[in-house]
Formats: sequence, C-alpha cells, structure tokens
Amino acid sequence: MDLQNIQDQLNTEFAKSETRIIFWFDDKGEYEDEVSELQLGDVKLHILDGTNWLYSKYLLNEEDRESKYLVYAAFAKPSDAENPLADMYYYSTPYYTDRVSQMSQEIGIDNRFKEHLSQYANFWKNKHRIEKFKELGIDHYNAQTIDIGLIAVLTDVKTPNFEEVVKQMMLVDNEKYFKALDDNGLTDKFWELCEKFFGYKSEKPNMDDLSACMILTYASSTLKATVPEAMRSYILKKRNDVVVFIRNIMDNVNYQDAYDELVERINKSLRFVTRIQDGLKKDVEKKKDSSLQMSDIFACDAFAGLDDIIIDWALEQLNDEILDAQIDGLNIAQVADQRMSKAYHYSERYKNEYTTIKYAYLMMKSISLMEFSSDIKTLVANYQKESYLIDSYYRWFYYAYDQIEDNSKFSDVRQRVENIYANTYLQKITPKWNESFTNDVMNATDLPKQEDFYKHYLRGYDGKQRVIVITSDAFRYECAKELFGRLELDEKCTPKMECMLSCLPSVTSVGMASLLPHKEMQVDGNLNVTVDGQACASMEQRDKILKSYNENNVALSFDEVVNANQARIRELIQGKNIVYIYHNQVDARGDKPASENEVFNACAEAIEEIHKLVKKLTGYVSAPKFFITADHTKLKKFLHKDGYLRIAPEVYMRIVKNRKASEKHFRRIEEYAPKTGTVRLLRLTEKQYNNIYLVTGEPDYQEKIVGTNSHIMQKYDL
Repeated sequence: MDLQNIQDQLNTEFAKSETRIIFWFDDKGEYEDEVSELQLGDVKLHILDGTNWLYSKYLLNEEDRESKYLVYAAFAKPSDAENPLADMYYYSTPYYTDRVSQMSQEIGIDNRFKEHLSQYANFWKNKHRIEKFKELGIDHYNAQTIDIGLIAVLTDVKTPNFEEVVKQMMLVDNEKYFKALDDNGLTDKFWELCEKFFGYKSEKPNMDDLSACMILTYASSTLKATVPEAMRSYILKKRNDVVVFIRNIMDNVNYQDAYDELVERINKSLRFVTRIQDGLKKDVEKKKDSSLQMSDIFACDAFAGLDDIIIDWALEQLNDEILDAQIDGLNIAQVADQRMSKAYHYSERYKNEYTTIKYAYLMMKSISLMEFSSDIKTLVANYQKESYLIDSYYRWFYYAYDQIEDNSKFSDVRQRVENIYANTYLQKITPKWNESFTNDVMNATDLPKQEDFYKHYLRGYDGKQRVIVITSDAFRYECAKELFGRLELDEKCTPKMECMLSCLPSVTSVGMASLLPHKEMQVDGNLNVTVDGQACASMEQRDKILKSYNENNVALSFDEVVNANQARIRELIQGKNIVYIYHNQVDARGDKPASENEVFNACAEAIEEIHKLVKKLTGYVSAPKFFITADHTKLKKFLHKDGYLRIAPEVYMRIVKNRKASEKHFRRIEEYAPKTGTVRLLRLTEKQYNNIYLVTGEPDYQEKIVGTNSHIMQKYDL
C-alpha cells in the first residue's frame, strides 16, 4: 500500500470526533522511514520504540489529554500481558497495513479477529475467493461465521450456512473440496463444526461415515426399538437437529436424486434393511408379535427397502384374505393411502404398488361384505348406490397393476382378485340377475328404457335451447360415476346422474340406434338396425336421422370436435339445436386383440377426454345443457352376466346340459361379439370334460345346476 493511501485512510479516521488515538503496529516495520512524512493536520505522531511504554502512557493519559495522536510501532503488537498500553489500545482505534488487515477492514470484519484471519493467509491470497466471500453477505462476523464463510467458498456453496455445506459434501463428489480445505487449513475446522452442529465425532472422520450416521439417526427417530443392535453406534446425540437436516434434503426436489443414490449406497454397505428383514423373520420363527416393528417401519421413510417390507406384508395379508389386518389401527387400504401421501419420501416411487394394494383390498372387502339379493329392484338400487364401486375397484386395481414395471410379486394377488371378482362376485350375482330379469321385472324397476332416451330427455329441447349429447361407446356405469364426481367439483357445473335400462342385445349397433329419435326400431338376424326404416350405422346416416326431426340438429365425431380450434367449433355448433358427439375410446381399444388389455387405460382416458371436451365446449360456445351417455356394455360383461366363468385372461367357460343348449349359447355370443377382433369358441363333450378334476375350491354355480360329476381344474383362482 502506498503512503498516500495510508495518509487518506488515517485522515478519514481522525476526522471522526470519537477518534483521538490510533495505534499502528507495523509488524515488519515497512513504513518506519516514511511515517514522519505523513500529512495528518493537527494530529501528533508518537513513536513507540519498545522502551518508552511508561512515558507513552503518561503522555497520552496525563500530560496531553486533548491532542489527537498517531502512535506508531515498527514491530508486531505484543500480547496483552506484555503490553503496558493494552487498556489504552482497546479504547483507541487500531490501524493495520498488512494484507489480511486491509482486507478485513475492507470487508467490515472487526480488527480483533485479525489473528484468527491470519490462520488462513493462503485463502486471502486469491482475489476471486475474497470476492466470493464478500458475496456471501454475512450479517455478523465472529470466529464461527468467518470459518463457515471460508468453508462455504471452498465448497462452492452460495450461502454462509454450514448445513448447506454438509449437504454439498454429502451429495456430490467431495474429493476436490476436501483438498481445498486441506490446502487452506480448514479440514479440522470442518469436522469441529460437524460435531458442534450434529454431534458427529470420530477418530477417523470421513464423509461416508458421517452420511451413514446422519441417515441412521434420522431412521432411528421412528424405527426406535426396531433399529438393529449393530447399527445403534451410528446414532448421533443431536438427533433432532439431524432429523430436521435430513428431512430438508428429502423434501428438496433439487437434492432428491442424489439423496436416493446416497441412501442406496449406505444401505448396500451396511445391509440395514436386510438386518431389519432378518429380525422380522426371526420373530416369525419364534412366533413373536411383530406389530410393534411393523408400526415403526410404517412410520419410517429413510430407506426405499422399508416400503418393500410394508408391501410384502400387505400382499401376504391379501393372499391369505386376512382383511382385518392393521398397522397402527389402519387397515390395508389406509396404510397404502398413508404411504402414498407426500409426507413420505418414496411415495411417488411406490405409488402404483400401493394403489394396486389399495384397490385389491377395497374390492375384496366390499365383496366379502356384500349381500346378494334376489330382488332385481334391490340389485339395481344397490348397484347405483355402492355396488358399482366393486367394478371401479377392479378397474383401478388393473390400471395400477399394469403400471408396475415389475409386477411379478403381485401375480398371486392378481389371481386372487380375479378369482374373487369372477367366481365369488359375478358367479353369485349374475344368476340372481338372470333369474329375475324379465320384462315384467324390468318394468317394475321404474327405470326409463334406453330406447326412450330421446323422448325422455331431449324432446323438450326440440327447436329451443342448444343441447349437447356426448355418447361414449361402451362407457361403463362406474366410469360415469367417476366423471360425475369430477364435474361436481367444477363450480360451473351442476351435474345430475340417472340410469336407464339398456336395450338387448347390448351391442353398439343396437345401443347407438336406441339413442336416436325414432318411432320404431328394427333389428335383423345380423344385428343390422334400422330406425323408422332408415339405416343408422354411419355418422352420415345418424346425422340424416337427427336432421329429419330438426334441420338444426347435427351428428359429429369426437375427433372432429376435440381437434378443432375455437373458430371451427363455433362453425360446427353455432346455430345448432341438438348436437350429438360420438366418442369411441373404450370400445375401440377393447375390441382390438392387440389392445384388449388396455381397456382400463382407455376408461381412464375416456373420463379425461370427456371432461376436457365439456370444459372446452363451455368455454367456446353457449351450451347450458349436456347429456353424457353410453350406448352399450361390453361382450365381457355379457359373458359374466350370462353365467360364464372366467378361467384365465380372455378365457371364459360355461357348463350346459346338452349340445342343443350349447348351440343356443353359440348364437347368443355371435349376437354380442364385436365386429372386429377375434372371438373363438371351443366345445367340450362330457367325456372330454370328465378328464378335468377339482384340485382346490368348490364346484361353481353352473356345475351344481347341471348336476354332473365333472369339475373344473382350479389353482387358486383358475
């Protein structure tokens, strides 16, 4: 530093009214020959030579108490014990010209930390590091905040926060950072701070060990007694601070991937989850109650493997049909719901697994509690009120099951679900339905019939306000319930849901025709349908029929509308009275062999598509009234209701008394079969069928009716 700069700095300081004495200890005596050249106005210069301590004290305290003094010493400041002027030094103003002192003054660090700063002289040699230190914006300087700031700069952390430093060191390759700490004499300080903040202390501290201690300490906060004995030495004393620290990492999307990799490494190294699993196995072998351990595991989300333990437990209960099993007073579905909540770190990773478990349980539980009435009015009422949920649970189960990347360990539960749905639920309810399903009973339900749809719901709008009818091919009742729930949440909608009795046979050609305005409907042997003598299979034909009632009516395809912009939609719908929009997501996917297993995906997509279409249309055109309806149900539902037993995916069987009866059922399937795809029929005689024997389970409903000694081979749900 040149003399002029020193002079300017000193004059600035002396200009302050509170400044009377400035002590300048020039460690190396660099300015001994120049100090007398300083132009300091009325400030007096006093030189300390190492022998005049007492005189200097007398001069400044007694002889001249009014003048301002620059007290210069061409040597380092002695310790307080060896400095007779120590008391005066602390109520005066110190001045330094060494690099560290100048830097500290520039930054705003009190000079009393000069010696502390001097420990890290290598750090201050780098201008770039000094600038980064300034940018930290430390509010209050003391030994600890200075150390944390230095470490933050060396570890590329942007804030003077030691927890952020530790996060950085835990989650990235820290080799270069430890080298930087070593080069600047800060490694020991880092570990001292780790002990102060988290209680970590080791004879050979390292980041792998610290990370393991942190993770296991977090885990111990909920695992409690379930922590393996060999792992307890890893638990740190400042557990609350560690828990908050780890939780902050887990909840930060920027750290989650790196955290998961770290936890995976720690678990692999320490076999933590495996040790817990081994403990649970030993409890089972000893017939000990493991509910406390499961409760601990349920509360913990430190390791992904803990979710695997919970999932395995739930699958075991479902496979054994132990539907009253609980953890912490929660049933299996509630356990799954809890683990899917955002409060748990791995909720998204295991979402499909837990969803599959949830709906498997809800379906099985609902069926176990169901009372199978023989009264069709009761059957219809119960289905509308709650039984439809069984179909929803079944669909949601398969939807989630298909999303699991590796669902092999769910195969037994899938078979169990399939068996209960087809052989317990459908095999009990469909005979009762079929026994009661006559025209007289249909009339007794007081439900409107599908063929009266136009007359019942739309005739009052002829020539009046616009009405939009969305017809979704094979749109399931329970799907409609789900869509209804969505619309209820829309403040712009006031939804209402009603049901009608379907036309038979329940196929597209009949269902679509029945929804059109008509006086008479005819069906030939090939299921070709005419409405008032007019064909109605194509969009153009349906449009023609609608226009015959009102020229402002129109039939449109879903794709034509959904892909149109606002101008095009207004062109299509503006000025129209009754608008039919035909949607075919479910039926199209389910009728094609390559996509038949996608039918549940198609259901979810159909709900979403119809909901979006309603919102889009209400935003683009004035349409105060919407009707959303289905035309028919699927072949599979017909098979279930007609007494068929599902023995494998897409494989059904039915026992009949003789060949004549089989011919009748062949014709019925031909009536219900889709126009596309593949449907094959195989007939087995009594002699061939006698070679099949019952392994497990009971004879099904049809077997009992037929009264044969023939049985169906079953393995779990077959």
